[in-house]
Amino acid sequence: MKLKNIFATVLTGVLFFASVPNGNSHAVNYVPQGAVASVTVNNETSYYYDNTTSGGAEAMWNTAMTGTSAMIVLYQDWVSSYGTRFGTGEGFAFDGVLCVPSGHEITIDLNGCSINRNLEFAIENGEVIHVQNGGVLNLTDTNTELGNSGTITGGNSLDGAGGIYVETGGTVNMWGGNITGNKTESSGGGVLLVGEESNFSMSGGTISNNTASQCGGGVALSGGNFKLANGTISDNRSQSGGGIYAQAGIVELSGGSLTQNVGVHGGGILVNNIAELTLRSTVSIQNNIASGENRLGGGILAMSSMPIHVSGKITITENSADGVQSNLVFWQDSESDTGISCYLKDAGLESSAKIGVSVSNKIKKAVFAPAWSGVNCFECDAMDYKIESKNNDMTLCRMTSYATLVGDKTMRSIILVAVLVALAFIAILALVFKKSKTPEELPENSEKKKVKVAKRKSSEK
Repeated sequence: MKLKNIFATVLTGVLFFASVPNGNSHAVNYVPQGAVASVTVNNETSYYYDNTTSGGAEAMWNTAMTGTSAMIVLYQDWVSSYGTRFGTGEGFAFDGVLCVPSGHEITIDLNGCSINRNLEFAIENGEVIHVQNGGVLNLTDTNTELGNSGTITGGNSLDGAGGIYVETGGTVNMWGGNITGNKTESSGGGVLLVGEESNFSMSGGTISNNTASQCGGGVALSGGNFKLANGTISDNRSQSGGGIYAQAGIVELSGGSLTQNVGVHGGGILVNNIAELTLRSTVSIQNNIASGENRLGGGILAMSSMPIHVSGKITITENSADGVQSNLVFWQDSESDTGISCYLKDAGLESSAKIGVSVSNKIKKAVFAPAWSGVNCFECDAMDYKIESKNNDMTLCRMTSYATLVGDKTMRSIILVAVLVALAFIAILALVFKKSKTPEELPENSEKKKVKVAKRKSSEK
């Protein structure tokens, strides 16, 4: 009897514990109904609701500032509800901008939702998020069911970034999400990095459909470091550097893609002054456009005094300047200048790489890759130039003689088409003249001719 009781007790216990949900999965999946966001500080998670008691996302953001690090998860879109402001308190700066202060590390999981500044008109400090010196922002979007569609959007600034402003000493790590639909009357439609110690590392997500009136539709640097290892920078617009503009600092692209960005100068990228550009691994720069008056550099416009380091399987092709192939364009100050201050330096380019090159002025020749030790993966974009290698110097040489022009593949095609068009035109003219009759061949003129002949014969008799 005791044995039966013991067995029954054990069986009841097993069934009880089997019916209890796993604690970890419950914690991950459980979201209280109506919650707009949660924040975890010091291993304690709090949920916030859109009511006066809870304080909604504004209170959540201020709670995140109570610890040195915090994890935020959104469950609903957070739209500025104060006209131009997200809220007040330690977590907000410049009259309502979301702020990551010095000494704080904030991780935001957009979770398929949006943080929307909702600015119709440009204002001072119109960015969505401001990262201060010593602050760290980690941005991601883990909601695969909604297609990782979370966004940082609605910024509209007069004097700086539209999306995220990164001060000297500030850091942003982006693993997912989308910085999209932001504007600025200045530079950095999506992201602006200011100062030598500002950092932005992108390992996923997109920076897309942002606009800058001046420089850097997607990203602008006046210093600092921008790294793209994965993700996409696309469909951004500006005057200079549609995708990326760098006045100084370091731009390192080792993966991902830049595509369909538009700028008058540098559709994809413009590196200027002392900015450094490194292209390596499998990065792709394609289908970017330079469009407008005095347009230059559909893919990249290289105006820096620093060399561009290239390695791996990089692709810079199919970019254009209003319909004409324009991939990597080296800036020349004058037609007589044969030197290029910004040139290519081999860091291990592979044979599968492909780079289109040209120069901005009609000079006789220009060395774009001095002392080149790598494979020749270059294509000449300008039909009146060719690429020559002499003493390992890769040189763009202008073709001036007729014989040389005829030897160029593109020029041969143009000449062939012109000849065919000319022959077709001559053939059409011949048919037209053949069908038309001269005045002497008309009936009445023929009769007059017969009368004259008869008179001449009678007079001879």
